[in-house]
Amino acid sequence: MTSLPLSPHLSNPGQLIVRNQALFEFEHLVVVGLPADDLASHLLSDGIGYITALTRDFSAYQRLLPHKARLEDRFSLSFAPILPTEFAHPVEGVLLFLQKSKPLMDFWLEMVLSFLPEGAPIWLVGENDEGIKSWKKRLKNSFGHVKSIDNARHCVLLEASEPLKKPDNFNLESWFESFSVTVGPVNMDITSLPGVFSQGRLDKGTRVLLETLDVVPSGKVLDFGCGAGVISAYIDALPGEHDFTLVDCDALALASSNKTMSTMGSESFTVLPSDGLSGVSGQFDLIISNPPFHQGVKTHYEVTELFLAQSRQMLRPGGELRIVANSFLRYPPIIQKAFGHCETLLSKDGFSVYRARH
Repeated sequence: MTSLPLSPHLSNPGQLIVRNQALFEFEHLVVVGLPADDLASHLLSDGIGYITALTRDFSAYQRLLPHKARLEDRFSLSFAPILPTEFAHPVEGVLLFLQKSKPLMDFWLEMVLSFLPEGAPIWLVGENDEGIKSWKKRLKNSFGHVKSIDNARHCVLLEASEPLKKPDNFNLESWFESFSVTVGPVNMDITSLPGVFSQGRLDKGTRVLLETLDVVPSGKVLDFGCGAGVISAYIDALPGEHDFTLVDCDALALASSNKTMSTMGSESFTVLPSDGLSGVSGQFDLIISNPPFHQGVKTHYEVTELFLAQSRQMLRPGGELRIVANSFLRYPPIIQKAFGHCETLLSKDGFSVYRARH
């Protein structure tokens, strides 16, 4: 076991992995939920032949792309909900980074078990405040052998082997969950994958926002942080002709929005990955959002604050920004700075709906 120096280029779980890097010296390691740090480079420099990696986070994917270019003959990187079921190299082990959502972890564990060869181990690494300590017991429901390998930097590394049951196959379609939402005169069938914001229900903030949308003029709509596509599906059911651009940084959200809009029969929509507004071009008549302010289990404001500051330049003259947010968040001053004004349309159930016009 190596020492554990502080490294600005590795996350805390990444440092724990490097500390135990001798465990992972395989010809082919699969990494699910790879964070945006230098872990792949560290591992490939210390005995691993090839890494196949998956991230659901588009911002992490973009930050990892230089590694892919530099290590392209030894490092494959996907931004997607799931990995392909066939690999160019035999899989010898899987490293899984803990996610906040238990349904997402169940989803990814079944994916991993579908291609895990007999005798190959799975490692799970995560931080204490993400709930890693409870996963030793949970893994015992699926594996015959589970043990703690190491803990440091407020993280734990677990190893599991001998799965008790393997799925016959893994089918992404079977993991989509549909639920009905009714707001005012509109009824929608929303489709969502595990781990997507407010899966299986309409969250209070979005409901408050939709209550302010009795009429939406025809035009181009940007749905920022689209999640499962609830806001766009609602607007599409209102009178008028709308062209939607749905944006999110989460691969599972984008797949869910695409499914929702297709199921609802929408004929004019585009689903885009984007880190903030970096992947968005064009001008819009309406920019609307229930913007995220959490990243993992941590409060994270920067992406939304930058989105609010930049939104005016993406609106056509006469265009409108409308968002909902927890009332305690200090978003009105940011909107006022960008637009010169900010109107509160509704405050209810701890949420406020703000509007500004170009």
